[in-house]
Amino acid sequence: MLSIFIGTILGIIIFFIGIMMITASMKSLSHNHLKKIIASLTKNSFLGILVGIFVTAILQSSSTTSILVVSLVNSKVMNLYQAASVMMGANMGTTFTGQLISFNFFFWIPHILMIGVLLFYLNFSSFTNNIGKFFIGFSFLFMGIQIMVVFLKPLNNIMGFQELMLSIENQKMKGIFIGAITTTIIQSSSTGIAILQGLALNHSIGISQAFPIIIGQNIGTCSTTLFSSIITDKNGKRAAVIHLLFNVGGSILFYPFCHSFSHFIYSITPLDPVKQIANAHTLFNLICLFIFFPFINKIVDFSKKIIP
Repeated sequence: MLSIFIGTILGIIIFFIGIMMITASMKSLSHNHLKKIIASLTKNSFLGILVGIFVTAILQSSSTTSILVVSLVNSKVMNLYQAASVMMGANMGTTFTGQLISFNFFFWIPHILMIGVLLFYLNFSSFTNNIGKFFIGFSFLFMGIQIMVVFLKPLNNIMGFQELMLSIENQKMKGIFIGAITTTIIQSSSTGIAILQGLALNHSIGISQAFPIIIGQNIGTCSTTLFSSIITDKNGKRAAVIHLLFNVGGSILFYPFCHSFSHFIYSITPLDPVKQIANAHTLFNLICLFIFFPFINKIVDFSKKIIP
């Protein structure tokens, strides 16, 4: 049990190092104008969603995007309507990692790592140096996931874990609670999805047990944004509340349909449990986006009532 815990923590640490390297390289590549670029491109709500998807897919962290948005709102570079659209897009962008994992992207990681190391250490220019850092960070993400997969495998032999996973299928709220708490602790829904995919790869969890946890992770990822908004003004806090309303609202809508949605996802890819989790995560966020996009103004107005 101790080896499982240590190995999983090691995998998570390497995963986070990858995210930090990617974020640092992107900030350097944008010459610290990333905030202005995001603000200027989000005047239109549809463009704001695309920016949220793109930035989060590159940074590999919806939490990073959300914190960035809260800081932009707090500094009055972006208004709440722009913030809402970017945060909606961020939830879609965070599904990118899960999809790459489901397509067995691990084969390319040694090649990407080698290119990254060469670009970083040859140091032709600051641009190639940062591209190299980005590739190294990207490789670390998948190395961390691979380590987690290896060390999570013995969970199959632990009876208590098997009983817990089976109980989630009939006790959806338990799965949502597990997803919310673990994501609040590790501060990354991408890591949570990667862990679920690692468990699925080892046949330790099925989509019926995984989907309620995914819903919980969607709620838990709001904690980072809420914590970051504590030191902001009322608009910064409203931006964090918008993120919470969107994620909690989507979770409430899907809660009654957990079983039917899980069966639908299973019917699409019945032989690939890893892809099932990736598809459930992607489709869940896509449907939430389509449902809530027409109500951006209403969500913003509601946030103003919550934070007067």
